[in-house]
Amino acid sequence: MGAFNEKYFPEFPEDIFNSVIKNSRGIYYVGGFVRDFLLNINHIDRDVLVCGIELPKLSDILKKFGRADIVGKSFNVIKFSNKSIKYDFVVTSNRTKSGCFPDSSLSLEEDLAQRDFTINSIALDLSQKTIIDPLSGLKDIKNKILRANSINTFINDPLRIMRLCRLSAKLSFKIGQSTKKFATNSLEDLSNIAMERVGDEFKKFMLLKNPSIVFECLLEIGALKTLLPELYECVGVTQPGGMHAYDVFQHTLKTIDESPEDLLIRFAALFHDISKPSHKILGENGRARFYNHQKTAGEIALKWLKNHSFSYKFAENVATLIEFHMFSHAETEKGIRRFIRNLGEDLLCPLFELRLADTKAQGLGGDIDEEIQYRNRVMKVLLSKPPLAVQDLQLNGFDVMRILDIKPGKTVGDVLNYLLEKVIDDPKLNKREILREIVKEKYGRT
Repeated sequence: MGAFNEKYFPEFPEDIFNSVIKNSRGIYYVGGFVRDFLLNINHIDRDVLVCGIELPKLSDILKKFGRADIVGKSFNVIKFSNKSIKYDFVVTSNRTKSGCFPDSSLSLEEDLAQRDFTINSIALDLSQKTIIDPLSGLKDIKNKILRANSINTFINDPLRIMRLCRLSAKLSFKIGQSTKKFATNSLEDLSNIAMERVGDEFKKFMLLKNPSIVFECLLEIGALKTLLPELYECVGVTQPGGMHAYDVFQHTLKTIDESPEDLLIRFAALFHDISKPSHKILGENGRARFYNHQKTAGEIALKWLKNHSFSYKFAENVATLIEFHMFSHAETEKGIRRFIRNLGEDLLCPLFELRLADTKAQGLGGDIDEEIQYRNRVMKVLLSKPPLAVQDLQLNGFDVMRILDIKPGKTVGDVLNYLLEKVIDDPKLNKREILREIVKEKYGRT
């Protein structure tokens, strides 16, 4: 235990502190917030360990100051927030095997030892304004090293293998050799982790500045083959004879890193070439071809994302970006309008971001300027607001029913889609009287 400069001690609402401390044996900041505070990294969520108080009692106290919801089946967490506090923090008590209760034989130090890594096992005593560091986490922060608290760290929760790699990438910390060994020895249980938890961990590290570091770490430890076997199969798959300087795996990682920090684009980058190994064909000139890989890659992405509890809409959009990422530049405005129509306006910018990242990651001088020029052409056409959807037509379904004297049904939709194809080819046709004549001529009604 050591003294802490009170001037730099993280604030805690005084009114809440006074009410809680009267009914407890101690209040401590713990976990990732303490780690990031010591590293001067912004951390929105704050974990607070409250000892010597029953969970319902703590909940009742907190409800006087804001919203307090008990969550979690095994950790008994209270998520608290109010308008005067700009961050949400989690107040924890009655943790499994915790030293918070008088009848428990575990001390606070032993409670901290049950956590994952030494740098996450530091507590700040809110009463004494002191720091509690039983596992030398401060030393590891200073030396920029990640060490597991025990040989059981990954056995207790194999998902910590992913967290290990994420923290290594986020903090630029090295992983201790014994910790790396502990992780490798716990790989068998990684496949038993709930897919939703795996998906959540992917979301976290895919928004890092360089997610490639996480994937390299997972590959080295041996976890990548279990978590995403299709990506593992990309390792060492060369792409000779074209614009690619790297194998499919390295190109994929570089594409992710080149992408903006946006989950939609990052996941599209992750999966965009993932089926290339099964599509690889070498021509007589030694050049590799991967015909139609974008279609199967989109299917793999859609299945994986849905299985890992991503929304159907998100998974569909990722798959669409992948299926379109090999698009050819349309030569005419008519071709551009069809390109926009087939893709959808909402996905235009993400697709161009993916395409630029893909081109940059090739490594052999892909023409970035050409891609930017085409993007500008497409945006210019889009800004002219051409008719691109049925609702843009100057004739609607009720008009079609009156002209053809028909009832609502599939035919109405077919007619509108036919008209849309016409006006996409020539926007000047999108006038009410002209469209009426097209309907009469096509379907023979007066």
